Amino acid sequence: MRHDEFENICHTIGPETDKRVKHIVLHQVGKIIACLPDDFFEVELDSGEHKTWSKNNVKLVH
Repeated sequence: MRHDEFENICHTIGPETDKRVKHIVLHQVGKIIACLPDDFFEVELDSGEHKTWSKNNVKLVH
């Protein structure tokens, strides 16, 4: 994912949004719940577990 895509997603994150991403190596899917420094996302998996993923390792799930 490019930095500008990361920035656009971060500007739209809120309680009413459901931006989901898939980790391209781990093949896990989760909801973005926060944007962190250095282009990282905090992601909540369907199991409720929280992960920190780099923008370089994810793609948006449409």
